[in-house]
Amino acid sequence: MRIRPRSTRELAIVAAVVALAACAPPRFASPPGPYAYRQGWHEGCSDGYAVAGSPLYAQKISAAPGAVGAAYESGWQAGFNHCNASMGRIQRGIHVLFAPS
Repeated sequence: MRIRPRSTRELAIVAAVVALAACAPPRFASPPGPYAYRQGWHEGCSDGYAVAGSPLYAQKISAAPGAVGAAYESGWQAGFNHCNASMGRIQRGIHVLFAPS
Protein backbone atom coordinates (compact mmCIF):
# COMPACT_ATOMS: atom_id res chain seq x y z
CA MET A 1 0.00 0.00 0.00
CA ARG A 2 1.39 3.36 -1.06
CA ILE A 3 0.92 6.43 1.13
CA ARG A 4 0.26 9.54 -0.90
CA PRO A 5 1.92 12.73 0.41
CA ARG A 6 -0.46 15.58 1.16
CA SER A 7 -0.56 18.35 -1.39
CA THR A 8 0.05 21.95 -0.44
CA ARG A 9 -3.53 22.79 -1.36
CA GLU A 10 -4.96 20.12 0.97
CA LEU A 11 -2.77 21.34 3.82
CA ALA A 12 -3.82 24.95 3.17
CA ILE A 13 -7.49 23.95 3.28
CA VAL A 14 -6.97 22.19 6.60
CA ALA A 15 -5.12 25.23 7.96
CA ALA A 16 -7.93 27.55 6.81
CA VAL A 17 -10.58 25.39 8.49
CA VAL A 18 -8.58 25.36 11.72
CA ALA A 19 -8.12 29.13 11.55
CA LEU A 20 -11.84 29.68 11.01
CA ALA A 21 -12.74 27.35 13.87
CA ALA A 22 -10.39 29.18 16.20
CA CYS A 23 -11.40 32.72 15.25
CA ALA A 24 -13.96 33.31 17.98
CA PRO A 25 -12.34 34.88 20.98
CA PRO A 26 -13.01 33.16 24.29
CA ARG A 27 -14.86 35.13 26.94
CA PHE A 28 -11.68 35.81 28.89
CA ALA A 29 -10.23 37.53 25.79
CA SER A 30 -12.93 40.19 25.76
CA PRO A 31 -11.63 43.69 26.42
CA PRO A 32 -11.71 45.10 29.94
CA GLY A 33 -14.76 46.96 31.11
CA PRO A 34 -18.06 46.43 32.88
CA TYR A 35 -19.79 43.07 32.51
CA ALA A 36 -22.46 44.49 30.15
CA TYR A 37 -19.76 45.89 27.84
CA ARG A 38 -17.86 42.58 27.75
CA GLN A 39 -21.04 40.59 27.11
CA GLY A 40 -22.03 42.98 24.33
CA TRP A 41 -18.55 42.73 22.83
CA HIS A 42 -18.64 38.94 22.78
CA GLU A 43 -22.12 38.79 21.23
CA GLY A 44 -21.29 41.55 18.73
CA CYS A 45 -18.17 39.62 17.77
CA SER A 46 -20.22 36.50 16.98
CA ASP A 47 -22.62 38.58 14.88
CA GLY A 48 -19.69 40.27 13.12
CA TYR A 49 -18.34 36.90 12.03
CA ALA A 50 -21.81 35.80 10.89
CA VAL A 51 -22.43 38.95 8.82
CA ALA A 52 -18.97 38.69 7.26
CA GLY A 53 -19.86 35.21 5.98
CA SER A 54 -18.36 32.77 8.46
CA PRO A 55 -20.03 29.38 8.00
CA LEU A 56 -19.53 28.67 11.71
CA TYR A 57 -21.78 31.46 13.02
CA ALA A 58 -25.44 32.33 12.64
CA GLN A 59 -26.61 35.88 13.25
CA LYS A 60 -28.81 36.13 16.30
CA ILE A 61 -31.78 38.39 16.75
CA SER A 62 -30.60 41.16 19.02
CA ALA A 63 -32.55 43.31 21.42
CA ALA A 64 -34.08 46.58 20.29
CA PRO A 65 -31.65 49.53 20.49
CA GLY A 66 -31.83 51.22 23.85
CA ALA A 67 -33.35 48.19 25.58
CA VAL A 68 -30.07 46.75 26.87
CA GLY A 69 -28.09 49.77 28.01
CA ALA A 70 -25.34 51.97 26.66
CA ALA A 71 -22.46 49.80 27.90
CA TYR A 72 -23.83 46.69 26.16
CA GLU A 73 -24.53 48.58 22.92
CA SER A 74 -21.07 50.14 22.92
CA GLY A 75 -19.44 46.76 23.54
CA TRP A 76 -21.59 45.08 20.90
CA GLN A 77 -20.62 47.65 18.27
CA ALA A 78 -16.91 47.41 19.15
CA GLY A 79 -16.99 43.59 19.05
CA PHE A 80 -18.95 43.55 15.79
CA ASN A 81 -16.52 45.92 14.08
CA HIS A 82 -13.44 44.06 15.35
CA CYS A 83 -14.58 40.56 14.37
CA ASN A 84 -16.20 41.60 11.11
CA ALA A 85 -12.87 43.13 10.04
CA SER A 86 -11.01 40.04 11.30
CA MET A 87 -13.18 37.73 9.18
CA GLY A 88 -12.59 40.01 6.19
CA ARG A 89 -8.83 39.61 6.64
CA ILE A 90 -9.24 35.82 6.86
CA GLN A 91 -11.32 35.78 3.67
CA ARG A 92 -8.79 37.94 1.80
CA GLY A 93 -6.00 35.59 2.89
CA ILE A 94 -7.92 32.56 1.67
CA HIS A 95 -8.67 34.35 -1.59
CA VAL A 96 -4.97 35.05 -2.12
CA LEU A 97 -4.15 31.37 -1.54
CA PHE A 98 -6.89 29.86 -3.68
CA ALA A 99 -7.76 32.47 -6.31
CA PRO A 100 -7.08 31.34 -9.85
CA SER A 101 -3.93 32.89 -11.28
